[in-house]
Amino acid sequence: MATATKKADDKNTSSTKKKGGKVKFLIIGLVVLLAAAGGGYGAMTFFAPKPHPKRAFVPPVTGPLVSFPSITTNLSDGHLIQITITFQLKTTGLPADLAPLQQKMTNAAILDLSGWTYAQLLVPAEKDQMTNQLLASFNAISKTGTGKEEISNIFITNFLMQ
Repeated sequence: MATATKKADDKNTSSTKKKGGKVKFLIIGLVVLLAAAGGGYGAMTFFAPKPHPKRAFVPPVTGPLVSFPSITTNLSDGHLIQITITFQLKTTGLPADLAPLQQKMTNAAILDLSGWTYAQLLVPAEKDQMTNQLLASFNAISKTGTGKEEISNIFITNFLMQ
């Protein structure tokens, strides 16, 4: 009978050891998980980029606006385009310098616009590209006439295609 009670006691102690092992494993895992989470948070806050100090708003220096007469020309696919452009100059006091260059700029605009198609100019991104092309052409003419690029931006104030 002593052997039968001994076997029963062995079963009780072995099941107690298994439960204690699982609890220890769970506690160790939880501690490791919490340490990893704390380390991750510390690394994120330590290595995070620092915000830049806010600067006071300084409006950009802009020159006067100069209206350009309306241009009507054919597109490369036979459609018509009528466009009115307004220039924004980089510095003040230059509209008189650009007046003699108006005929060259009109010619450049007609040549640039005649390379586009109706379908291309229906897409807003293509219109932006056309505006950038006109700006580059006008600044090239301005540079040859006055010695520097005078135009900072182009605004399309009228745009009609047929």
